[in-house]
Amino acid sequence: MFNNSNENKVRRRNVSSSGGSSSNRIRRPDNSYDEERLRENTKSKPLFERTANDDFKRGNTGRSALSRKNGERLQPRSNRGQNNRENLNNKEKEYDYSMLPSERKKRARENANVSNSRMDDSRNSVSDDVKFNYGAREKERESSRDREIIKKTRKSSKNKKNKKNEIKSKVFYYVSRIVAMLLVLCIVAGTCGIGYAKYVTKDMPEVTAKMVHEKYISSKEVPIKDMPKNLRNAIVAIEDERFYKHDGVDKKALARSLIHNILTDSRQGGSTIEMQLSKNLLTSSEVSIKRKIMDMYNAVGMNRVMKKDEILEAYLNNIYFGQNAYGVAAGAELYFGKNVKDLDLAESAMLVGITNNPKIYSNYSAAKTRQKIILKKMYELGYIKEAQYKEAVAEMVHFRSEIE
Repeated sequence: MFNNSNENKVRRRNVSSSGGSSSNRIRRPDNSYDEERLRENTKSKPLFERTANDDFKRGNTGRSALSRKNGERLQPRSNRGQNNRENLNNKEKEYDYSMLPSERKKRARENANVSNSRMDDSRNSVSDDVKFNYGAREKERESSRDREIIKKTRKSSKNKKNKKNEIKSKVFYYVSRIVAMLLVLCIVAGTCGIGYAKYVTKDMPEVTAKMVHEKYISSKEVPIKDMPKNLRNAIVAIEDERFYKHDGVDKKALARSLIHNILTDSRQGGSTIEMQLSKNLLTSSEVSIKRKIMDMYNAVGMNRVMKKDEILEAYLNNIYFGQNAYGVAAGAELYFGKNVKDLDLAESAMLVGITNNPKIYSNYSAAKTRQKIILKKMYELGYIKEAQYKEAVAEMVHFRSEIE
């Protein structure tokens, strides 16, 4: 190690020349190298020993034995501290002149190997740090990409949800508006309808059983107890299946017929047996809303003063079968040549089928087709069993006109 202690500091001294005058006084030397030259010129005693630092300042690293110490090359001032620390850590011995040249070479190789290994370790540590930093940067980039992708997906999902919510809100808005408008129209229409119905029915008389009986068309009246049960069930099944449940007006049938008539070109009636009886006896066959309102009014009045069987009896005794025949008694005699109480299930279903349109169903083949429809309806409503249904369909029923 270099010795820069206070002992080697230059003491202030006046060195006189051969002339000895104060004007020729030699300047104070800065270091041992300058003093050596000064000593050579003046032959004076040296003030301090020369150090390696002095050689380094003058650029002469090979003139002093101290310039090489333990096989190491003299380093600049910035690297000397690191080298000194390495030397202290390795606890290297000072230069020993008593060592053999072979031992000196061996020691120099060992020191060189130690320094090279340290340099490799430092390089490896630096490369490891670089690799670690590179990996960390890559992970950060990947994580940032993932975060960006997640943000984009979240934004897209949010945008989709927002669009769906907007569409739903718009649909709900328009649907609610339409429903509100329909409700308003229904309220207005209902109010107007109620007002018009009151106007139409304000002068109409109250319906009574005597009024209905006085309006009979048929001359052959048959009590309901003399009519076959299958005949009664057949007319109820095909004309008014909820006859025994409503009060003269079937609201479900009216709504169904109204929707059907609006959406299709065909016409479907929602009249009950009471309303048809009112049309046959009390009002007319005119097709108008006024007549419908009058029939509904009479149907409700009939249910107040008459029983269901009485209404059904009046209807069956005044129904039209074609060829100027009114009532089931005249129809049974016209088509089958029998008394009405002697009709079986197949004949009752065929007779009831004719009432829908006597002009069409007075033909046997058309009447047979209509008969199957009525029998199936009776089976579905539970009026007959499956065996009865199959037997009636298979039975060969003939009209009186065909037999004769």
